[in-house]
Amino acid sequence: MATLHSVAHAELHFRVRPLLLRFLVNGLSLLVTVAIVPHVFFGGDYPILSWVLISAVFGFLNAFLKPLLQIVMLPLIFVSYGLVVVLINTLMLWTLDWLFPERFFVQGILWALVGGLVCGLVEGLLQNLLGLAPPIVEGGPEALKRDIARSKRGLLEAELIAATAEDTPELAREDADAEPPRPDGGQP
Repeated sequence: MATLHSVAHAELHFRVRPLLLRFLVNGLSLLVTVAIVPHVFFGGDYPILSWVLISAVFGFLNAFLKPLLQIVMLPLIFVSYGLVVVLINTLMLWTLDWLFPERFFVQGILWALVGGLVCGLVEGLLQNLLGLAPPIVEGGPEALKRDIARSKRGLLEAELIAATAEDTPELAREDADAEPPRPDGGQP
């Protein structure tokens, strides 16, 4: 009974850890955005408390609302080469400004766009550094290296076959002139 409980606890711990790391990444990206972008800032009596509270809500929005918006706008993301993601981040910042009018301020659409760009870049960088972004190739970098090595071997084999055919044109002509075997196995 104790082992079943510890296994369930380990599985729960494994699922919660990436979520908590994502919340931390969102909070740090929001903090860097506020530090870099003028006219995007925290307010109120206690700016650190504001940051903690707003970061928690920002993490919640990025965990649940942002993926829904990305799915809905997926065709536009492809057409715009990902610029719609900046607009989604801008919308998240405007939502924070709307939810916390006394604690978080975004002054103007231009600064919201710049903030959305900076926030997205910092968030992507931190997610990649902490290993939260899914790998491009299943199996990670080692699988990618193996696939590249296989394709290089295939290209080398194709070049070798082409070079052999160029060196012996008589053999290639004889093969082309030869009549294909009959299906009944008989000779012509």
